[in-house]
Amino acid sequence: MPSINPRVGEALADPPSLFRPVLVLAALVVLAVGVGLAQGVVATVAFGALAAVVCRAGMLALQRRGARRGVAVGVTVAAFVLIIGSLAAALVASVVALSAEISQDTERIADALRQVAEQFGIATGVPPGDVPVVDPAQLLSVARSLLGAVAPAVTALLMAVLIVTYLLIDADRLRGRLLAATSANVVGRYDALATELVVYVKVRATLGGAAAIADAVLLLVLGVPYAILWGVVSFLFSFVPNIGFVIALVPPALLAFFDGGIGPAIAVVAGYVAINLAFDYVLQPRLLSISLDLSPVVTIISILAWTVIIGPMGALLAVPLTIAMRAILMPFPGARWFVALLGPVPGDTKAEVDAEPTVEQVRDATKEPA
Repeated sequence: MPSINPRVGEALADPPSLFRPVLVLAALVVLAVGVGLAQGVVATVAFGALAAVVCRAGMLALQRRGARRGVAVGVTVAAFVLIIGSLAAALVASVVALSAEISQDTERIADALRQVAEQFGIATGVPPGDVPVVDPAQLLSVARSLLGAVAPAVTALLMAVLIVTYLLIDADRLRGRLLAATSANVVGRYDALATELVVYVKVRATLGGAAAIADAVLLLVLGVPYAILWGVVSFLFSFVPNIGFVIALVPPALLAFFDGGIGPAIAVVAGYVAINLAFDYVLQPRLLSISLDLSPVVTIISILAWTVIIGPMGALLAVPLTIAMRAILMPFPGARWFVALLGPVPGDTKAEVDAEPTVEQVRDATKEPA
């Protein structure tokens, strides 16, 4: 009788079952629904925790240079407040600037939008009456709704500042309690996660800043109003991978269209696409010293999923939250398949994959001896 490979025997003795994957998926869905019910709190805490991880790296750098702990905490928190406050103010100012530009000449903008609808109908063959025309009043309504979210956003940012401050002050005690409650391996895994997040934020900030400068220069050359402001907005949305720059180019493209017509608008879109694709797909792989193991498909799906679960902040936090979720689920064998969907599982080497029983091996092992 032919000998049976041990791994083939395991495959025959323990046929795969859908129970465990379905159970894990159901648990994740229930967890996502629960998080969605408290999305405002979860988004604030998640943002504060990520900011604390990044700020702690800066605080430790100051301490290594001789700064006292209290001074390092104060300087780090002040820098965080200044950066976040400036970005939030720029985002509000961009909405106000776009609203003011639309309000100044509503009739001319409405005529331009009607011409675009007509040209679209001619190019596609759609009857002119069937092409929807964007009403400037609709654009103003969207801008007002965005401004209406300023007060809750300011409250969330203040809470995030408090979270960052307290976590920086209490970080060493929290680490000590974690070591007392778990093993050093668990703490080491979360230290590695923190390192990945810090590297990711640094690289995204560097590339986003460089791309924002290039975007601002492009807008200045084209004569688009508020070019520097749109550069700051571009930097903010650079933390939304793959699709962030598309959102950031909408306001300057609209202003270019309102002021100069379709030509300048196309130039803005083409310039943004060229600049941001070069930074994201040419420079980022060279600067990112660690592999986050997230494919573009996983990144897009994670952005959509986290935006649905915790709101707009989910788009900014999608990649860090997905990386954190992988690290948390990694030790659980039942969730291994889900971790594998997000990226390669550490330890799954080529040798291990090659050692898996093939269909032919299983079929040969089940044959009756002649």
